[in-house]
Amino acid sequence: MVDPALSRKWAYWTLFLVLAGLMFFMRLIPLQTTPSNWAMPDLLVCMCFAWVLRRPDYTPVLLIAAVMLLADMLFQRPPGLMAALVVIGTEFLRRRTHLMRELPFLFEWAMVAGVMVAMLVAYRLALIIVMQPRPSFWLSMTLLISTIAAYPLVVAFSRYVLGVRKIAPGEVDELGHRI
Repeated sequence: MVDPALSRKWAYWTLFLVLAGLMFFMRLIPLQTTPSNWAMPDLLVCMCFAWVLRRPDYTPVLLIAAVMLLADMLFQRPPGLMAALVVIGTEFLRRRTHLMRELPFLFEWAMVAGVMVAMLVAYRLALIIVMQPRPSFWLSMTLLISTIAAYPLVVAFSRYVLGVRKIAPGEVDELGHRI
């Protein structure tokens, strides 16, 4: 007999991987040939944070780590640095999902923005410590601003199109277990 809760998790894990692959493809495809002064948002980080705050069981830490490590390799970032920062950020948020369930979206957005700012500072400090070339400060700030601005859109897409909604307090799954 197939466990419906487990098959639902597998479906969302697969959906997460498919969406991550689509984001990789769209980011790697050469849409313009000249460098831009404005960075596009990191939708993968937004999706990780949105899904972790809504359904932590749909985004296990190993899945996030593997996808972000692959992103580091594909986007030629220092291997594992952004992956580690995203894992730390998602685990920080995962530990606060019970607190965030009852709060309005504005507080969630502020919490996610704070985590993104901390990730940017840690990323730039790590690159400074190992004397690695880093992107311009303006480009890093536009990436941060555009990613924070895109978070509500990713949340809306996840909620209304993909069905990844917040767990209500006291909610149970199909088998009667508390979530």
